[in-house]
Amino acid sequence: MEPEYSAVLLRYGEIGIKSRQTRKHMVDLLVKHVGTALREKGTPFDRIRTEYGRIFIETSDAPRAAAVASRVFGIVSVSPVIVVESAMEKILEMGLLVAQKHFTRGKSFAVRASRLGSHAYTSQEIREQLGARILEGLSELELRVDLDSPDQYIYVEVRNDRAYLFTQTVKGVGGMPTGSQGTVVCLISSGLDSPVAAYKAMKRGCIPVFVTFDNMPYSNEACANIAVKQASLLAQYIYDHEVKMYIVPHGLDLTDIVDHVPQRMTCLYCKRNMFRLGREVAIRENADAIVTGEIIGEQASQTSRNLRATSSAVCDFPILRPCIGEDKVDIEHLGMEIGTYQFAKENVSCCTLPPKYPVVRANIDEVGALEGGMDLSVLDKEISLAKVIVLRSVE
Repeated sequence: MEPEYSAVLLRYGEIGIKSRQTRKHMVDLLVKHVGTALREKGTPFDRIRTEYGRIFIETSDAPRAAAVASRVFGIVSVSPVIVVESAMEKILEMGLLVAQKHFTRGKSFAVRASRLGSHAYTSQEIREQLGARILEGLSELELRVDLDSPDQYIYVEVRNDRAYLFTQTVKGVGGMPTGSQGTVVCLISSGLDSPVAAYKAMKRGCIPVFVTFDNMPYSNEACANIAVKQASLLAQYIYDHEVKMYIVPHGLDLTDIVDHVPQRMTCLYCKRNMFRLGREVAIRENADAIVTGEIIGEQASQTSRNLRATSSAVCDFPILRPCIGEDKVDIEHLGMEIGTYQFAKENVSCCTLPPKYPVVRANIDEVGALEGGMDLSVLDKEISLAKVIVLRSVE
């Protein structure tokens, strides 16, 4: 008899400690998104059902369904499982078959067990009896029990009249289900940091509207193209919601900046106008915040003083900086994990204006005073000329 993996067990984390009403809403979102992901990826399944603290996919292709579900925001981990009746003897019989299939000769093992509901046995009795059955039934493998740091595991989770056996736990992306929070405007470039920041906000349940800035004639079109590639990849993490991207021409206000401010302050005013343009998109899209990839001290415009100077351009929308305290190497690792690093490696120079010696401690009063001679009405024109593309539609 071959163990048949006929389901996938999905786990969620902090959702479980929410109020009953909030928890139900979020679990319903998870079920919806997982179903959409499975259908989109062409993965067969019969149904998705919920039990207290768990979601189960009944499927003929458990490994594939597990891989797909693990990439849905809100899912902490997944396990392809074998389903049997919760009678002790059924658990022991199947546990032996699972160990026979998966355990390696001469290695140590441990049984981990938990149960929910009323049963004639305890979790400890499952561990003891299944461990003994494996040692006796597979004596030729010369296995040994090690409860502290075993080489291999067999897990048993008993829930009412069913028991679920598995040997593998796949890490999910975690976070909160998409749509459990509102819409945010994600300013995204061809670089490494902003896509990671957008991902972090998306992971917490936010729906992104991506905005990139076309710096022509102070750059080339390759920058905007890379930003679109980054946003398109991130959009694949979103289910059941449309994902838009604005490509905003930025050259007019950059020219105005060059004409009116000292060169050493160019980047400060560029960022202030980016925030203003992001605010206009936020108003159009009924968004709640603006997300950027800034990290304290990484660039001259991102010193603590300069962050204050740039943030003051927009006062009615919070500017979220999910990467603010990260080290660059951490951003690189996450970029590799989510797939955006491949685009950032192209390392295209997106602006010819950054000064050789930029200001690092802007005078807040001076920033506002210099702006008085600028023509901020060009921002309205730039927004009206923005190209809007749909990266992901809802069928």
